[in-house]
Amino acid sequence: MIEVQIAGAGAGKTYGLAESLVEHIKACTNHKKTFALTYTNSATAKIEQEMIKQHGFIPPNLYIQTVHSFLLNEIIYPFSSFTLGDVYNDPSIMILPSDVKYKNSLYRRLRERNVIHAENVYNIAKQIVDEKVSKHNTRAKRAKVIRLLAILENCFDKIFIDEVQDLDSDALRIFEILGCNGIDVYMIGDPKQAIKYPTALDTFVAKVSVQQYATILKINNQTRRVPKEILAVSNSFCYADQQQESLSEIVGELSYVESVDARYDELLNGYIETKQIVCIDKRTGRYSTSSKIKHSFPQEIEEMIRESNHKKDKNLIVKAAFADFIDDVAKGGARVAINRLKTRNSLALNGYHYHQLNELCNKCAEDNVQFKIQSIDSVKGLDADTCVIVVTPNVMKYLTKNKLASASYFNKEWKKVYVALTRAKKELVLALDHELLSDSDMAVVRDSIGALGFVYHD
Repeated sequence: MIEVQIAGAGAGKTYGLAESLVEHIKACTNHKKTFALTYTNSATAKIEQEMIKQHGFIPPNLYIQTVHSFLLNEIIYPFSSFTLGDVYNDPSIMILPSDVKYKNSLYRRLRERNVIHAENVYNIAKQIVDEKVSKHNTRAKRAKVIRLLAILENCFDKIFIDEVQDLDSDALRIFEILGCNGIDVYMIGDPKQAIKYPTALDTFVAKVSVQQYATILKINNQTRRVPKEILAVSNSFCYADQQQESLSEIVGELSYVESVDARYDELLNGYIETKQIVCIDKRTGRYSTSSKIKHSFPQEIEEMIRESNHKKDKNLIVKAAFADFIDDVAKGGARVAINRLKTRNSLALNGYHYHQLNELCNKCAEDNVQFKIQSIDSVKGLDADTCVIVVTPNVMKYLTKNKLASASYFNKEWKKVYVALTRAKKELVLALDHELLSDSDMAVVRDSIGALGFVYHD
């Protein structure tokens, strides 16, 4: 059985999920596993904290983990050889090439070493449990899938999934299969915040709503976090039946600040230092949304460095090589950095390796960066007293909906704006950087945001 609960920003999804978990655990009398799944490690930590707050401890038969961890540990590692004939025993999060040919080549290289890339987890897991995929083209192969689902039914009691809008169509299909094969699945999320896969949850809900094994619960349109003054703006980005009602007693503030103001840099740095949310839709100009330490060498190149004739600690050698590489990128550019890496470590690089390293250089280069802030994608699920949105031309277009074609409504960029607008518990600030908005008439910009209720930040 599948239950789907739609709930908007600030509706208390994590609290409600923990409450449902507590009720289920208290009523559960069997030996089976119960899972609470979400998209990120930080989100699983929130569920753990809420469970301890409400229940006092985390029961031994409750497993709180990311969807990726669940699929790897419960589906892919133990059963990929059973239904697919492929063995996977290790994951990779190495940077993927943008070129499809190189990407598929990387997947093949990893599979030869029994490694699965994180980006391929949903698809491989679906192939394992879905008898309708082309790989299960004989009766014997389909029988194995049916046998596997019977095994899982005997092991899994119920699966709770938070932030379900972050799943793609393959992941949703996996849980649909589990839900109609004797495993209870409860999903909660907000399609208005579906940034990475804008249409996947909507399509899934429309598909399963007519099935006997699925129940679509009444939409929760209340928000405990967002004041009504801010909802006056964010509600214009909601579906017709999902406009929110505020339960907050705080009077929300809408303001803006401009980069020509002498206080601009000080204000932004102050918000960053006090852990308020400062976000932008993508890295641009003097605003960075990434950290160099998040990057690493592609796995093959890392292994080549490890295997070179160094007598020192292999892990330290790799870390030192990466630090030198990043410095060389900053000082001399990609070509210099790659050549020095090759020379220092006596690496035999082919065209594929050069492509990988150039991709890494592009991601690590930090030109003219002054502010380290967050991407809108990364602040989903977070909140703070103040949220500052650095306005790019793209955000401005969606915010004002000026000459915005109806085909762009509820797309990825539209949903990013909704997410950004619903992070603040007290004050929502628009940061107008004249360099980013150099092609805009600032008088028109001021009039446009003034019409939405934003006033100059005193």
